Amino acid sequence: MNAAQSRFRRLAVTLARHAARVLPGAPSSWAQAMRHELDYIADDSAALRWAFGCMLASYKARFVHRPRFSLRAAWRQVATSGALMLLIGLALQEHAGGQTEPPLPAFDETTCDLPGVSPEISPRLRCGTVSVPRNYDRPDAGRFRLAVVVIKSEQQPSWPEPVVYISGGPGQPLTVYAAHQARAPYAPRRDLILVDQRGTGKSEPSLCPDLGSKLLEAALAFAASATEEAFATRQATYLACRDQAIGRGLDLRDFGTRVTAEDLEWVRKALQIERWNVYGESYGTTVAMTLAALHPDTVRTVVLDSIYPPDPVPLWSTIVNDARDAFFASCVRDNVCSTSYPDLAETYRETLARLDQKPLLVTVPPQMRQPDDRVMLTASLFEAVVANLLYYPTAYPNLPRVIQVVHDGEPQGLGQVLGPVLAAQLAAAAIQNRATNAAVECRDRPHYRQDLPAGAHGLDRRQLYGICARWSDVGPPPLVPAGTRVPTLVLAGQFDPVARPASSRHVADLIGSSTRFVEFPLVGHNVRQLSPCGAKIAADFIDHPAQELDTSCTDRAAPIPFLPKRQ
Repeated sequence: MNAAQSRFRRLAVTLARHAARVLPGAPSSWAQAMRHELDYIADDSAALRWAFGCMLASYKARFVHRPRFSLRAAWRQVATSGALMLLIGLALQEHAGGQTEPPLPAFDETTCDLPGVSPEISPRLRCGTVSVPRNYDRPDAGRFRLAVVVIKSEQQPSWPEPVVYISGGPGQPLTVYAAHQARAPYAPRRDLILVDQRGTGKSEPSLCPDLGSKLLEAALAFAASATEEAFATRQATYLACRDQAIGRGLDLRDFGTRVTAEDLEWVRKALQIERWNVYGESYGTTVAMTLAALHPDTVRTVVLDSIYPPDPVPLWSTIVNDARDAFFASCVRDNVCSTSYPDLAETYRETLARLDQKPLLVTVPPQMRQPDDRVMLTASLFEAVVANLLYYPTAYPNLPRVIQVVHDGEPQGLGQVLGPVLAAQLAAAAIQNRATNAAVECRDRPHYRQDLPAGAHGLDRRQLYGICARWSDVGPPPLVPAGTRVPTLVLAGQFDPVARPASSRHVADLIGSSTRFVEFPLVGHNVRQLSPCGAKIAADFIDHPAQELDTSCTDRAAPIPFLPKRQ
């Protein structure tokens, strides 16, 4: 019996005793039965209703039985019954609030404890938390606190209808980057809302706090050597994390894109925002589309940057192949690149074949925790390195040289070229909460429950195959707001190794006539972050969605400044 039920029972007993005293002929068998009947009513709320009925019946009998009317006695009994009625009302209100209806959404302001915040930016920040239901179908299941940062626009007064930015991952923190976001506004005259999605950054819960580093270590070990033993170790670490989360009372069904979308809607209400502009990036596009589908009246515009579409999706190795081939084709069209690397695609294929036959020993950063700070560069690991380099235009000038150095097997060149590359990729991998990533993806993506074919590509084996089937049940799928009337902008990068432009265009067609699609040449994943042209187009669209977009800057993309081959 919980605390609320115990109070119910105690109040019912008090009412029954009072009714027994008020009843004419209180020593009668009826009064005695009234006192003891509660012992046979198991349900506390039913007991309270029965005791309340007894009290009304006792007062009615009392008034009928009185031989003459006494105004003072009547008022005394009315006052007594009124006080009891007030207690009943308060008890019922407390029970109803604690058992069925969650508290109204509220923003609880806190001190901003964020890195890199300058004195100029600090006054523009409001930090706090919003407590959301763990399970929206069971509001009595408890709460999770989400970290929220509101960044006031530098130009004041702010325009109405702020921008909410939904980051990728899933599992990537966001509020920790508030200082950077304040310096690069999505729409300069509008406030910006940042939310750490549940289980990421400063937001609750932490699924398996004792195993976070072990998940990363297992992932790095498998990337370095995709053996069956490394695969089994990685799988066992994930399942240990699952067991730890369940042992701490967490329900893994309380995750998924549908849940994240409802969390954002709860935050919107807490901040008392009528409508907002939704900017989703990478996995954030999955959330943005679902939010627009579920709550279209609260969304003014949607920007989908580098779409991560719902299932079904191609294998990651297929998407990477498309992006890599597009990059190699750009090298053929460039004088410097084609002169230094006459057939980069063939050089790459030869490199993989050589690494399959004889992996290279490469010096790596100490953070990778490899014996003697060295790792065997296999064909599988090198493919992952190249795939990750395709994310970032800053890596493009050096990428052909990286391929050539590995192809030639130069020991000195390998350390100089690959050391910084691996360090950067390790830093990016370390910030992702892999437990939360699994919690969301395993609910959203049925294809991770399928078996990979024998000899599956190493890029695909690094995904959550073999884990999701034992992690949690499949949840409700993410949504595409097909036919929506909300103005929508889709941005796609030519070399995107996660969301190929063809998939983004397909989703834009599904959404319908309210959508505009723009592809950016020589850009990878996360267009706005890597393309000033993309940032301008997105800002113009958010402020004036009904106007014709000026996309002419996409035709003026500067060529990649490829580095020539080392002599």
